[in-house]
Amino acid sequence: MKEQKDEAGLGRTALVIGSAGTLLAAYIIIGFFAARWLQNQMDGPKSWLAIGTITGMLLGIVNVVLLIKKFLGEQNG
Repeated sequence: MKEQKDEAGLGRTALVIGSAGTLLAAYIIIGFFAARWLQNQMDGPKSWLAIGTITGMLLGIVNVVLLIKKFLGEQNG
């Protein structure tokens, strides 16, 4: 019988990298729209849009780092 490879295939690696980019973009867009909604609700300054977008970007980066760590952990272990 053949032994199964424990390594992730090229397709799975491409999916993880693609999903990481998509997640980052989604967090940035959600941060922007959430800040715009808050700005409209509270008559806030325009700087809230920048703060919301940057917050979304930072949260997205954290999520992508955790996703990559989990993926690399599955490959090694």
